[in-house]
Order: sequence, then structure tokens, then C-alpha cells
Amino acid sequence: MIKREEKKQMILHAATECFSQLGYDKTTLDDIGGKVKLNKASLYYYYNSKEDLFCDVIYAEAQRFREEIRNKTRALRSAEEKVIFFLTERSRFYKRLKHLQEITMNMMKKIEPIFYTLQQGIQQEEKNMLKEMLDEGIHTGEINRTDPSRLSEVLLKVSSAFKMNGADTEQSDNNTIEAIRFTTRLILRGVKG
Repeated sequence: MIKREEKKQMILHAATECFSQLGYDKTTLDDIGGKVKLNKASLYYYYNSKEDLFCDVIYAEAQRFREEIRNKTRALRSAEEKVIFFLTERSRFYKRLKHLQEITMNMMKKIEPIFYTLQQGIQQEEKNMLKEMLDEGIHTGEINRTDPSRLSEVLLKVSSAFKMNGADTEQSDNNTIEAIRFTTRLILRGVKG
């Protein structure tokens, strides 16, 4: 017999596939259950609602992203390289999540309180991860002494302003990534007259 946690992971994986392919609104619990050979009633044993399952999918994807970034930044030498890599990959990550998050306004009103709390948690974890990179750069003298918490907030806000636009063109994405790199370097190095 498959343990509860293993079954929950199977459901989460199936839900990720369904939400990615169909979007939130078009995905049904029957779609998800069909992939793991469970009926809708059985899914309620693991998740209280489609909204709860969706939030777990988003959180799991964000965790997977942060772990991937941690692993890849270990090979980078400078704090600046790590910060720029994190911010550019974060932009790409949120573009990939865009389809997963396509939700009608009616559904957004229904899941907004749950989703807002989830989003706040993910943003705090991203801020903490970025703060660790900045702390490292301050410790090695690569980055001037500053408040790494405030600097991480600024960098996240600035990089979020450069959203990958809806056009799926490589040139557009490259322009966004270059804007993030340029702006991050300006902030970290400062502008000297």
C-alpha cells in the first residue's frame, strides 16, 4: 500500500501537469484524479479543495525553483553573479508559471485570501535567499556595507518591474534579462560621478 505522503506527491505531480496544460479554471478534480486513478471523493481525503491543491502546486514549484537556484549558485564565484543569476532566473521562472496561474477574476476572488498568504510566504523565502547572497558579498567585501534585508527588497521590486512580456519572443526575453542584469549591477556597484 502506498503511503499517504507518496500518494499526495503523486496527486501534486498530476495537478501540476493538469494546471500547466489546462490552466486553473479548466482543470477539474476529475482530470487530476484520472491521472492518479482516484475518484474526486478520494482526492478530498488528501486535499480539502481544488484551491488548496493549486496553492500546494504553486508552493512546490517555488520550492523546486529555490532549490535549483541554490544548487546552481554554488558554482558561481561572486555575490554579484549569484544575485544576477537568481534575479534573471526568477524572472524566467515566473514567466513559466504564468500559464499555471491564469485564473478568471471570479476564481481569483474565491482563492485570493489563500493565494495572498501563499504569495507572501514565497516572497519572504525569496527575500531570505537573496539576503544570504548579499550577506556573503558584504562579508567578502565585494558589496559595500548596507542593510541586506532592505537591499534584497529593493532588488526584488526592481527586477519584478521588468516582467517578461506576453510576447513569447526570444528577443523580448533577452531584453528583459539584460535590463535586470544592467540594473542589478548599477545597484550593487553604485553610480560614481
